Amino acid sequence: MKIIYLLFKILLTNHTLNFFFMPNFATPKKKSILLLSVFFCLVCTTVKSQSSKANFNIYLIRAADTIQKHWALRGYDINGVFTHDMSFGRKTLKASKPALTMCVAAQLEIIITALNIYAKETKDASVYDYLPVKHWVSTETGTLKDLIWVNSGSQGTAYALQAYGMGTLCRFDQLLPGSFVNINRNNRTGHAVLFLSYIDGAGNELKVYSDKVKGFKYFSSQGKGPGVGGFGYRYAFFEPLHPTLPAGKKRDCGIIFSNKQSLLNCGMMLFPSQWNKQQRDAKLAEIRNFHSLTEDTVNPKYAVQNTTDD
Repeated sequence: MKIIYLLFKILLTNHTLNFFFMPNFATPKKKSILLLSVFFCLVCTTVKSQSSKANFNIYLIRAADTIQKHWALRGYDINGVFTHDMSFGRKTLKASKPALTMCVAAQLEIIITALNIYAKETKDASVYDYLPVKHWVSTETGTLKDLIWVNSGSQGTAYALQAYGMGTLCRFDQLLPGSFVNINRNNRTGHAVLFLSYIDGAGNELKVYSDKVKGFKYFSSQGKGPGVGGFGYRYAFFEPLHPTLPAGKKRDCGIIFSNKQSLLNCGMMLFPSQWNKQQRDAKLAEIRNFHSLTEDTVNPKYAVQNTTDD
């Protein structure tokens, strides 16, 4: 509110606005209406600005664009983690089967790529120290990677980020481009994806949620061998819709719509300045009680990612 007050004060002292408040310009009633309109616009602008700074979506979208440009369609493999060796601060995260990858590993690669873009541009290297490095490379019970792998009671990527104070959950109708979604299909398989836009029944992208929404466009790793499988885009449709789309638009049908996070896990990654260290510390203390050095495998329902048109 202090920011709003200062902006409002500046406008009142601006010569342009003073012109509109000259005695002969309007009646007191009209002046009051104009005054309230200016104040309302300032409030909306400030709230929108603060909201846009709260989530990390823009960096995640840029990361997806970078990966699509350099690492798309290199092939899908359930044991593939990272399409290439990735720098992470002063550390290097090794690819297990370059340049193959799979869906949950794809979301981790998107996150790391986005953090690297952010750190390079802002010179904020603190993101690399927020969690011990094993959380980026190990699926020991309860680590961030383990939760992204949909183990240890996790419901998906958004759940994992929220658990460590790095993200927040939301409803499907609240998603913004660059959000995370974990889906469940009617054939008992699941998928981890980056949400890009809502779509209607013909696969046309929609800017906002409405009753026209029949699914969404996403970015992830799925499919089969190099050239057709790996990082790419899909058009996901909620059951029972199976529309015909133009060539080049691959479908993923049979998605279960639900407001339950266990069936449709939705959320966003927060901007690093918004990360909750107290929540992180509580989660770190919780997993120390497991005393497990065993690496968890990928959740079985995520093993095969042959979508409708693969």
